[in-house]
Amino acid sequence: MDQHHHAVLDRARAEGRLVRLHRTLPGADRLEGFVLGTGPVWTLLAGCTDHRLDGWSAVRTTDLRKVRDRGGEEGLTVRALRRRGLWPVRPPGADLPLDDLSGLLTAACAEYGLITLHTEHLDPDVCRVGTVTGLRPRSLRLHEVDTEARWYPQPTKYRLRDVTRVGLGDHYTSVLREFAGPRPDRDGTEAGSPV
Repeated sequence: MDQHHHAVLDRARAEGRLVRLHRTLPGADRLEGFVLGTGPVWTLLAGCTDHRLDGWSAVRTTDLRKVRDRGGEEGLTVRALRRRGLWPVRPPGADLPLDDLSGLLTAACAEYGLITLHTEHLDPDVCRVGTVTGLRPRSLRLHEVDTEARWYPQPTKYRLRDVTRVGLGDHYTSVLREFAGPRPDRDGTEAGSPV
């Protein structure tokens, strides 16, 4: 990403401007929302669709190809959020480090329980929902829930370098968390908190 796009991100964050992020990953979603933080490794966006906020996404900063300004305080989206008492946009409850994926995952799981994990360069149409149960220097273990809020029997291993996006605090994962209940341990009893 060039200096111009960094400047657009910084301006959007400082002025609370709505942006659309285009990424270099073939088939990856274009994301629309408000930039809440940007670092050398991750950029944090408060997701906004159809004039409604829906959680946060951390995307790899190096994957950003284009940043489109979609408007500021004069735009309908900000006016609608202001009327609903949702402006200015608030950051997530956890302090998310944007320079370290392991730290970001740990903080997100501790605050929200379930996250969405994307490996879009491998499969742009799939996200995995779960909680991180283990971290190593090059990999993580995610104990996933299915679309009916049932826990998978065992955690799945993913390479950290394959993670392109992390979602947290959105409506979908909140509903799954509510109905999935506590994560079962291997023997079927309730497990402790995430990593």
